[in-house]
Amino acid sequence: MNNPPLTQPSNRATNILLIAAWFGSVTGLLEGMFFLALQKLMRLELKFLEPFWQGKQLFLNSVSLEIVWISALSNLLLFIVLGLVLIGMIRLFPQLPWVVNSIWVFTFLACLDLVALSIAGPIHMYAVLTLALGFTATLVRRVRKEEVAALRFWRKSLLWIITAILLVMVGIQGGLWLQERIAVTKLPAASPGSPNILLIVIDTLRADHLSSYGYGRPTSPKIDRIAREGVLFENALATSSYTLPSHASLLTGLYPYQHGVEWHNSRALVYGRYPTLSEALRSRGYRTAAFSANVFWFTRNRFGRGFIRFEDYFHSISDMFLRTLYGRAIEKFILPRLGFEDSLSRKQAADINRSLVRWIERDREKPFFAFLNYMDTHDPYLPPQPYRSKFSRLKNPGGILNWRVGRSDPQMKPEQLQGEIDAYDGAIAYVDDHIGQLLNELEKRGLAENTLLIITSDHGEAFGEHNAFLHSNSLYREEIHVPLIFRWPRQVPAGVRVARPVTNALLPATVMNLIRGDPTLFPGPPLTGLWRAPNSAAEWPHSLSEISGEPWVTKKAPVHHGSIKSLVNPRWHYIEHQNMGNELYDWKNDPSELQDLAERPDMQATVTRFQSRLKHTMLPEGTATAKLPRAP
Repeated sequence: MNNPPLTQPSNRATNILLIAAWFGSVTGLLEGMFFLALQKLMRLELKFLEPFWQGKQLFLNSVSLEIVWISALSNLLLFIVLGLVLIGMIRLFPQLPWVVNSIWVFTFLACLDLVALSIAGPIHMYAVLTLALGFTATLVRRVRKEEVAALRFWRKSLLWIITAILLVMVGIQGGLWLQERIAVTKLPAASPGSPNILLIVIDTLRADHLSSYGYGRPTSPKIDRIAREGVLFENALATSSYTLPSHASLLTGLYPYQHGVEWHNSRALVYGRYPTLSEALRSRGYRTAAFSANVFWFTRNRFGRGFIRFEDYFHSISDMFLRTLYGRAIEKFILPRLGFEDSLSRKQAADINRSLVRWIERDREKPFFAFLNYMDTHDPYLPPQPYRSKFSRLKNPGGILNWRVGRSDPQMKPEQLQGEIDAYDGAIAYVDDHIGQLLNELEKRGLAENTLLIITSDHGEAFGEHNAFLHSNSLYREEIHVPLIFRWPRQVPAGVRVARPVTNALLPATVMNLIRGDPTLFPGPPLTGLWRAPNSAAEWPHSLSEISGEPWVTKKAPVHHGSIKSLVNPRWHYIEHQNMGNELYDWKNDPSELQDLAERPDMQATVTRFQSRLKHTMLPEGTATAKLPRAP
């Protein structure tokens, strides 16, 4: 017996769900494969395709292999939900041809998905809609000529398509699991007594908002206790004022001009010839893993070298959906209009902790190196209650500063700015509590005593100082002064505070020194020298920070007008701008850096010395070529 034609009312609900499921699953599979194909094509860096990638770099860099089955299942479920909505409309308007309408709806959504992913960016979105409508009209006319055959084809092929999706999911996830198991099995034997190494990067944390660094509010009692049990560097400087180059420096010990990781070259670490800390530790028998809440920049496809496991994307159902094309559209265009301006998939410190503890429990025989990125102190400042209001008289402070929705430089009243600071401090308190909880979990498992714990940040944050908000505006102190704390019972002395300015790029050399590893792998000197031989501080190198020009940011930001470099010594902070001249601050006596001394006649000799020192510090390109055999 033939299936009923589309215009007949019998089996309308069944047919609508069939059409929804077929188009959703096929669209999702094609979308996932498009994602990966376009991502690989983009990485070829073909010059003639550069206009095609406009606006797509972040989009395509924020997915990985799992997107194939995730897009398929997400679109399948989304289309089925829309199908149920259409079925509900039958009762309201039973006289309308809802099965035919559903073909129009789902064909259009499929065409729009694939057209948008293929060519959006170089052409206007209205052109994308027009093309999708044109393809839809052509396909629907074809289907209407063969209604029964189309329904029969959809019905017969749907089971095979869903089976293929499930097989792809099992194959990808099983392959990743097997790959990790094999990598762990092939690890060499670690040296007896090798400590676990836990590196915590609290993204966007300026040091002077921690109570252990003299802040008036008790924002960080757990971190303060850790600092008292180890060594605290009072004047640690990040190598840049935003995530990409700073994280690369933490893993390589190199400055940005050496490792090359910047906005315009975010994957430079992947192709670099220099060793990374994760590779070095893996070659010494360490299980290595990274757990990132900054799924915009600190990700597997940029920083995965040497990590056996890297958890970034797809940590929750909402994150999976929001990495599909329609999920991104909903997050960008619909949720803000509903008053929701945070990311539904935001990963909190509690999520990072759970993932780390689960991973540790899988293998207690081998030492581990875990790199944690907490992002709770990053804008928008929206920690969960009661932390959000912990330091504020407002019920719900924060949420105004938000780079994702374009509010990087808003006009704020004094009380609104104070609310942002209050919420930021509350976010610090939230992270602080969860660092304390994580340390308790290690203590319960008997791991805390033999764990080298390091706490730092990738950059600071501005709250109107120097007429700027957030970060990556400049290299002033509020954007590069970060915490740096080492704790390892009986190996790192307790209660030591080091005043000498240092760069946290020396972290890899310091770790290798503490575990008696190869001292030649990473640039030094190791920071251990400052607590083992305090007299060496007098000869310590100046701390270099850098940022490349960003002409797309607000014109008030110095970085809008060109690249910037700076050097810090025990008294002076010298800033050299590509196009705006030099600045000099006596940060020791002017920590807010309000008085520029570069033009004073009595400071000209000091400025000249710093100019010479900067040229000497920045070695010629290509000097960072140390090699390390890849770990198995």
